[in-house]
Amino acid sequence: MGRILLTYRANSQGFDEPCHVAAAIELLDKHTYLLDPVHPPLSRIAIGLPLYLAGERFPQWSPDDPRSHNYNDIGDSILYDHGHYLRNLSLARSAILPFFAITAVVVFLWTRREFGDFAGLAAAVLFTTLPIVLAFAGMAYTDVPTACMQFAAFFVFANWLEKPSLRPTLLLGVTLGLALLSKMTTLLFFPAGAAGIFLCKWIVAGRNEITSKSSGIRYAAGLTTALLVGAVVLWGGYGFSVGHVRESMQLSPDAMPSFQHFPLPMRNIARNMVLRNSLVPAPALLKGFATIWALNKEWPQAYLLGNIKNGGWWYFFLLGVVVKTPLPFLVLCLVSLAPLLGFARQKKWTALAPPACALAILIVTMPVRYDAGVRHVLVLFTLLAIMGGCGASYLWQAPGKARFWGRLLLAGLLLWQTFSSLSAGTDFVSYFNELAGHDPSRVLVTGCDLDCGQDLFRLSQALRDRGVSHFSVAVWSSADMTQMNLPVFDVLQPFQPTPGWIAISMRSMRFGDVFHSTYPPGALRWIDRYQPVALVGKTIRPYYVPEK
Repeated sequence: MGRILLTYRANSQGFDEPCHVAAAIELLDKHTYLLDPVHPPLSRIAIGLPLYLAGERFPQWSPDDPRSHNYNDIGDSILYDHGHYLRNLSLARSAILPFFAITAVVVFLWTRREFGDFAGLAAAVLFTTLPIVLAFAGMAYTDVPTACMQFAAFFVFANWLEKPSLRPTLLLGVTLGLALLSKMTTLLFFPAGAAGIFLCKWIVAGRNEITSKSSGIRYAAGLTTALLVGAVVLWGGYGFSVGHVRESMQLSPDAMPSFQHFPLPMRNIARNMVLRNSLVPAPALLKGFATIWALNKEWPQAYLLGNIKNGGWWYFFLLGVVVKTPLPFLVLCLVSLAPLLGFARQKKWTALAPPACALAILIVTMPVRYDAGVRHVLVLFTLLAIMGGCGASYLWQAPGKARFWGRLLLAGLLLWQTFSSLSAGTDFVSYFNELAGHDPSRVLVTGCDLDCGQDLFRLSQALRDRGVSHFSVAVWSSADMTQMNLPVFDVLQPFQPTPGWIAISMRSMRFGDVFHSTYPPGALRWIDRYQPVALVGKTIRPYYVPEK
């Protein structure tokens, strides 16, 4: 947690932080949720509370002001309010720390329950030294709260499957509701992970244990109860709001979308709801779900291994996990397969639940067409940490003469893990392991896998050190550049070679994203004729282009 706190003043705002801040303050101050209902409100409530308690409020702009409908402008206004940028950014980010701590504790508890104290401690150490985890634990993003709640829901589901009594059932409903309140990916990941855990018990423990008539009735009743409790918690997170479809979603029969991305039954239901102006619970939830569904169906552009493609690749998240994770962590996960096979022979299905859940999540991400950011599968790292703890315990307790070599190997892997984590410094966002090569921007660059706009503080310092008074810039950032202590600047335009000092971020170079615009492919490649003066942070290259 101390290492996370050090990143607050080292890294400027991530691209989505103003969006989350704006939605949070809108909800807490105006009690509406219109700016960005794509994400459920749990993370936003947490992010907004420190700011709201510090006196930050929604800007009092005229409804005719175009900024009043732009969450980036509103979020920046709140962050920069009265010159308190670093304070406000730190307050928003501090809300993520409790979720990080809870997740680490649950990693320890689940691993200890299955594999013992040493494995639990090793899993916690591995999890809290993962750069990708530390990266988003230090930013006001929804990913760590989401991983926390989804992981807790998987843990509780595994316990419930072992003993589906009333108390575990109610706890399952609450954790599932909180997971749904964290992010829409829960609708994909929880059914998949739960199915993986269920199949694990069915195959390993034997079908008779869960397919008898009495067991089937008990499980069905318990799951139904849990889903009802989860639905109440979810609706409660939206303040038990109700609203008419047209007013809540700004639709009308004359300007009704085609709903072409929906399956035919859903398409007909959606049209009828608009025509009848139905009264629905949590309309912001429905609008967010519709937006996410359409986004995945639109085949948005993705970047991988230097290629840009609509709709992405089936192996995007698998490859992302491989290159964004320290190699010793992956080695310990592979080592864990040996004891896990032993547990399978012993029919100890609970020990196999975490890897079964992780495998199920990886499988359901393969057809996903929105390939932008390994952070979207952050819950995978909690499950892999359990496997890593199991592998560490296996090496520590190796029998006979192999124990010395097992412990020596474990010590080497843990030292390597520590070195890999420390080598990231305070820039966890841009961490890649050795498999990514010397230029990881040729592997991944979007979705905050490398470039999240975090290096503006470093750019400001680098330009001041060189005495630069004017420069041209092309970076991917949501910051108010006029308030980032930068020299006078112009925004670099596509296909226009420009003399003088130039700063280009890796995402702008590889993918064409410049602030809130996307340039055509190759729009900035003319700069390849020149050598960068340095590398600012891990994502921005400054150049000096002489006059012709």
